[in-house]
Amino acid sequence: MKHIICFGDSITRGENDRERGGWADRLKSFYMEQFLYEKDNEVCVFNMGIGGETTVGLSNRFRQELDARLLEEETNLVTLGYGANDIALVGDKHQVSIEEYTANLAQCIDYAHAKNARVYLLSIIPVITDLNTGKPRMLKDIILYNKLLQRLAKEKNVTYVDLHSLFEADTASYFTFDGVHPNAEGHSLIYEHLKSILV
Repeated sequence: MKHIICFGDSITRGENDRERGGWADRLKSFYMEQFLYEKDNEVCVFNMGIGGETTVGLSNRFRQELDARLLEEETNLVTLGYGANDIALVGDKHQVSIEEYTANLAQCIDYAHAKNARVYLLSIIPVITDLNTGKPRMLKDIILYNKLLQRLAKEKNVTYVDLHSLFEADTASYFTFDGVHPNAEGHSLIYEHLKSILV
């Protein structure tokens, strides 16, 4: 048996995927169907995404939420998909500084490792700046924070998952009206990629 515990913001939660509720719920449906037909190797997916959440919110809830869903003596995988809200600008400052962002994620990774869970750090996906009418997010900041995530993954010996490059070709067709949230096709891209990696 295996648990996949998906922490993140509204992109993990599945906002704006009107067809199947986002990549995490697609993953959940896939494993449920697989178990129903094969009656073996049960995999439970927990969608822990919260709209608008930053790594500050994650660090406040991570231990309790993780402990409640961990399997004893079994496989536990944890995905961390954060950054779209951390990098959002309020005035001339990010909602969460790059230093605090790093510290929050590092703290959660260390705790997950202490519980023998495997961690997957998901990169920040692009935004369509012409459509992003809410809190602005700069493409240069996304690139900067993704480089940080790569370094952090190497330092902490966790898997870095490059979702950003999935959207580099014909990016606009994979997003909804706000330029931040993937549409059904965008979530399908993420789902297919993660399904091949989360083993």
